Amino acid sequence: MKVKGIPWSEVRAQALSSPGAQAAYEAAKQEEELYELIQSMKNRAGINSSQLAERLGITPPAVAKVEKKPMKASVATLERYAAACGVNLKISIV
Repeated sequence: MKVKGIPWSEVRAQALSSPGAQAAYEAAKQEEELYELIQSMKNRAGINSSQLAERLGITPPAVAKVEKKPMKASVATLERYAAACGVNLKISIV
């Protein structure tokens, strides 16, 4: 017997049909984008987490904490992180 698959678009639409699920999805997406951005800054600067920690005057575990949960970091922390990577932080509302 052949089993008919369900298209991903239908599965996704069903999973995100509630406002709570949609909000959680958007929050996770934003956190992933911010994570990728801070990793990109570090990679462009050509430094590792230990070197970044030294530039920031903090411990490597503190850097790891920011990188693990970037949405919990303050704007001031993100500005310092960016500056240590040789870039400026620019925030925009869209």
